[in-house]
Amino acid sequence: MPKVLTNEQVQHFKEKGWVKVEQAYPREEALKVQDFLWNELLEKHDVKRDDPSTWTQPVIRLGDYYESVTDGCNTDRLTGAIEDLLGEDRWQLGRTKHKAMWGGFIINFGPEVPGGWHYDGSHFRHYLDSWEQGLLLVCLFSDVRKGGSGTLVAEGSHHIVAKMLEQHPEGLGLGEAIQECNKHPWLEKLVASHKASENKAGASLQEKKEYLTAFMDSAYEDPEGYSLRVVETTGGPGDIVICHPFLYHAPSNNELGVPRFMCNRVAPTKERMKLNRENPADYSVVEQMIRLSLGLNDDDECTWARREL
Repeated sequence: MPKVLTNEQVQHFKEKGWVKVEQAYPREEALKVQDFLWNELLEKHDVKRDDPSTWTQPVIRLGDYYESVTDGCNTDRLTGAIEDLLGEDRWQLGRTKHKAMWGGFIINFGPEVPGGWHYDGSHFRHYLDSWEQGLLLVCLFSDVRKGGSGTLVAEGSHHIVAKMLEQHPEGLGLGEAIQECNKHPWLEKLVASHKASENKAGASLQEKKEYLTAFMDSAYEDPEGYSLRVVETTGGPGDIVICHPFLYHAPSNNELGVPRFMCNRVAPTKERMKLNRENPADYSVVEQMIRLSLGLNDDDECTWARREL
């Protein structure tokens, strides 16, 4: 039984590849981090909280790790949600308050935010059983309403990545992996539509986002038996969006003019994902999902094997 997530949330994660956890850490702790980041923006970039005329850069990244100010975000609720999907004591940081847990803060001022469709992991070679990511956590430190630069997720896209990695036991760099995944007809159309919208000279912000309508209003039913659809995530300070490590996502433009504060974290596992376990009940949710992407039932043996270069 999950400790933090409801059964419905776990099922949503299994089907869609993502789930939102409200108040994974307290709102007041998230706002403390935001206050701290505003001070950093002032000191390092001369960006003033009460002066929108200084918000001239669409995105500012603060890559330092701020251990003391984020200590209050290291909660049992956050840890429990991660362990509901990876298994208890199977991820590297666990309940420790290590400064590397928080960093790489991204502040979106907008209105146009650069970036396209991808899944993460530029720091390692990608295999079907890679341990380096575990889960992707989109951690919020501000209110993010619709149109407020919330992360776009491509529901079901983790299946595409898993099927592609199954065909490459030798592993791939992230760029190579994304190129291979983008050959899928739905992703190919999504990526091409995004690029075409960005290249529309003189187009308004609203016109540039119109390409998303076809991908958000209805799901694409893949012949392999899963659905693909684009969803805009929202939330508030203290909320997190937990994503499957293979899930495609993209930034969205900030139409509201309200700065968005967040950071991306990963929850690396202590060892490679195990795609064959003696007891099917021992599979983590993420391991179950990878096996499902390969068309395996609980008792089926996974014949995939990593081939080291």
